[in-house]
Amino acid sequence: MTTTTGKQNAPKKNVSRPPEQNDVKNLENKSRRTVIRKFAVGTAALAGCSLLPDKWTIPLVEFGVLPAHATTSGTTERALAAPPPAASVAAAGSGHFCLNFVQIVQPCASCGIWFDSATLVIVYDGGEFRHSQSGSLLIKQASGKVGHFEANISSIPAGASIQNATLYMLLNPHEGIASIDNNSVINVNDCSGAFVRTINARHDIKKAGYSKSNPNVPIDFTAYAIQIRG
Repeated sequence: MTTTTGKQNAPKKNVSRPPEQNDVKNLENKSRRTVIRKFAVGTAALAGCSLLPDKWTIPLVEFGVLPAHATTSGTTERALAAPPPAASVAAAGSGHFCLNFVQIVQPCASCGIWFDSATLVIVYDGGEFRHSQSGSLLIKQASGKVGHFEANISSIPAGASIQNATLYMLLNPHEGIASIDNNSVINVNDCSGAFVRTINARHDIKKAGYSKSNPNVPIDFTAYAIQIRG
């Protein structure tokens, strides 16, 4: 006969919550997760808003004049060597050949350009138009000197075709252009303010055959003459 001694382990009771308590617990957990998600989204939105400016403003763009040494850099030099653009339509059909010469790059203190006179020669089929202007024509940025030339070309017959128009500018034999000046740039504008072309000391004056014995500098204005003749 076998005898069992000691206490026997009592079976564990399976305690379960009523269904109502489980539903309440699930709802509490779901609500807690929803609140946490909303809080996280709201915090991120506030952080993003803090990076925005208080007031939107129009961006500022500053413009400046290139320093003298920059005119010899690759991109700028290639741009200055490019063919002159066609004249603006501002003076179209007026017959008023009217130009202002403004130096926009002055690479040295003595680098102004001084013309004693200028002669406009327009060759058209069946004839030639000429007009000369005497008197000092100093063009210098530092002192605000602006050159000016004008002529009325309306006497050219209406049906005539302009073949070429050249403004021969006679440089002063002593102080016309500095020997070291290869980088001066002159903007030529119509008297209405429309841009016509640029004149570059190296490409348009010195490489055009200028010398003390040949001080006449030929500047092409064919496109402009055709434009204003209409």
